Amino acid sequence: MHKAWEYYDEIASRYDYMYEEPYWVLYHMLLEKLVSDQNIKGKILDLGTGTGRWAIKLAEEGADIVAVDPSEKMLSVAKMKARLNDVKIEFINVKGEALPFENATFDSVLAMGDVISYCESPQELLSEINRVLKPEGKFLATVDNAFAFLQDFVSNIESRNAEKFLNDRRVLIGDSTVSRIHFHTIPFFPEDIQSLLSETGFELTDMAGMVVFAPYDEKKLARNLENALIWEYRFCREHQLFGRAEHLFFTAMKG
Repeated sequence: MHKAWEYYDEIASRYDYMYEEPYWVLYHMLLEKLVSDQNIKGKILDLGTGTGRWAIKLAEEGADIVAVDPSEKMLSVAKMKARLNDVKIEFINVKGEALPFENATFDSVLAMGDVISYCESPQELLSEINRVLKPEGKFLATVDNAFAFLQDFVSNIESRNAEKFLNDRRVLIGDSTVSRIHFHTIPFFPEDIQSLLSETGFELTDMAGMVVFAPYDEKKLARNLENALIWEYRFCREHQLFGRAEHLFFTAMKG
């Protein structure tokens, strides 16, 4: 079975273009508001930086950024974008489960793009994140939502796949239109996130659904992104709507 970083190595040159649809524009607009709510500053680790979306944005805002990713080709794109945007970022090709940093190095750690879902061991990854965070440091992340996968299986009357998913909690994913490589994701129910954080020395401080009012009429959404954002932000933290979202955002504090 392939690793997630092998898939992203293969699609690195087209990755940014794959997320230009109105849904993904809305997704990132909402995510920017949720991250802004946390008022992170100081020395920040962008874990699984990919093509550098968050590293570049935070560097432009004056943060001291270190960005890591196991995909060399995604990092190559990120480095090029950083040069074009004239920002200074330290990029390192490394897996999140073995970070080359001293204890208590960072004020905040980001793991966007569902890094926790795509890693080999969420427990090992979060333990390592906890190690490099300063006391009371902030951890921000997104994960695949298990409700979304369960919805797909049950609505398609795939009871066997639904039961298998609940037992294994791993699903094979990948976009066949851009790569023949597929890899496993580990989706999370909200209570799974709470348990994982408690086991690895974190306290959950916020959680939101990304995006709770989908599916949208894409043409109408493209013309009304700001209006849709207002409604998404207003209701994204309503727990009863989490099941509608394909992804979950959460923040935690190191205990």
